[in-house]
Amino acid sequence: MQRISQLELGILFILFHFSTATGFLMSLLFSTAAYQGWLTLIVAAAGGLLITYISIVLAKQRASEFLVHYGKELVGRWPHVILMIGSCFFFIHLAGLVLRQVTDFMVQVYLPTTPTWVVGALFAFVVTMAVRTGIETIFRCAAGFFFVIFGVGAITPFMVANELNYDRSIALLTHLNAASLFSNSYPFIPWFGEMFMILFIFPYLAHSQKTFRSLLWSTVTSLIFIEISFILCFLLFGSHLSGQMTYPILEMIRFIRIGDFLENLDPVVVAIWLGSLFIKVSILLYIPVLISTQLMGLKDTRPFSFSFGAIMLGISVNMVNNTIELNEFILRSWPTFALFVECLPLIYWAMSMVKKRRANIS
Repeated sequence: MQRISQLELGILFILFHFSTATGFLMSLLFSTAAYQGWLTLIVAAAGGLLITYISIVLAKQRASEFLVHYGKELVGRWPHVILMIGSCFFFIHLAGLVLRQVTDFMVQVYLPTTPTWVVGALFAFVVTMAVRTGIETIFRCAAGFFFVIFGVGAITPFMVANELNYDRSIALLTHLNAASLFSNSYPFIPWFGEMFMILFIFPYLAHSQKTFRSLLWSTVTSLIFIEISFILCFLLFGSHLSGQMTYPILEMIRFIRIGDFLENLDPVVVAIWLGSLFIKVSILLYIPVLISTQLMGLKDTRPFSFSFGAIMLGISVNMVNNTIELNEFILRSWPTFALFVECLPLIYWAMSMVKKRRANIS
């Protein structure tokens, strides 16, 4: 059995949260929550941790076994198969969604004359090759990218400090609306709740009893970096302008100037940041490949890698027509579907409690 350390697990989920939140969700956060976006992030992270805790409690009951193997004992064979197929669709659809965000970004900003499907196909091919190498390799890559990505992230505040309007900061405390806090947070809870995927790879983890602690510190760490990015954008552009920008973090990076010899730092930062997106899409694609392999009783995940990679690419290219439709889907339709799937472990946990009670009575 492959083993993944708790440190590697924590590092992967820091990149997991940081990659999409700073790149693609910041504009949605400003347009939805405005001044109280920083508080919305905290509520969303807390909700995601609660969802994940349920999955960890279920996984710990049979820590050395995969849910795909023992789930039929809890809910019945065919309901279990249906739930696993639904989970597969969720992860491959989410991988396709993130891939679409990546391709739209690259085409709009750097490759305007390149067809979207070409950029998506190249990225999908690299991801598929990573999935073929196995879960251990994905986690090792995350550990390798981590220090470079967060080294750049840590020095960004110092590079834009002179451009910030610090008088705006008081609005972060005075323009709060408790009545709308939950509705503003609701679309972003599933993005932290994606950690429930830990349920499907639990037997791979070393010292699995410490898993929730690892996810807690990794979530807090990533939340700090995301909050810093939010506040920097707010102090630089304001709430309204940040909400109108497609990629406010990119615009903030373009304010950075290092002397006269390096005036365009954004390609360097974007190249590094793409590494974290590569890690996220890879682990999202690996989960449905793993579930399908186990459902069919196979031991090798590699035969499914290219097939699922092609499905992911097809979903990515055809899910919406443009970025506006994609953002509307993320805010309006995706959250309810995602939360429904992320809460499916409740069914297994409830049935396990019922069976334990019946066993104790008999």
